[in-house]
Amino acid sequence: ELALWEERDLLLARLLEAKTFKDVAKVLAVFVDDADRVYARVVGVDERFSDVMPDLLEGMTIEKLQMGFIRAITPRPRDEVNLFHVSPIRFTVAEAVEELMDELPRMARTSFRSLTTGLVERLEVVVRFLALLEMYKQGYIEINQIDRFGDIVVEWTGIGPGDSGPLEIDLYEG
Repeated sequence: ELALWEERDLLLARLLEAKTFKDVAKVLAVFVDDADRVYARVVGVDERFSDVMPDLLEGMTIEKLQMGFIRAITPRPRDEVNLFHVSPIRFTVAEAVEELMDELPRMARTSFRSLTTGLVERLEVVVRFLALLEMYKQGYIEINQIDRFGDIVVEWTGIGPGDSGPLEIDLYEG
């Protein structure tokens, strides 16, 4: 009996779709009838305004057209960005990963704050954080943060650097 109800529902759905299409066809037929009564104006500019329109090609010569074309297709020189204000890279993520791979197995479990206590520059802290993310991505450590804005706890998982081959580190060079 359930199959009969399903067939009935499918039939009703198809009937409803057919009625919808029929109604839309009626609306479109009205639009077509209205469009048949419209005639486009096939005339140019009114004679009263023909003197007002400026000649767009006045003063244009072949030489000017050629120069404009050459100027349009000539590649523009690229602006060079001056990087004198950017300090040279003194800390790399690869070096930070190497240091952490040496330190973390001895510590087993520590906080990010304790890993960055001796660091002076903000860039060093950022590089150390990126190094931790690389190590987490490859499964060498676990990272937990219980509270929002709380301490970040780093835990060594016990996978040594020789177990899975050389580390592939993202260089973060843009």
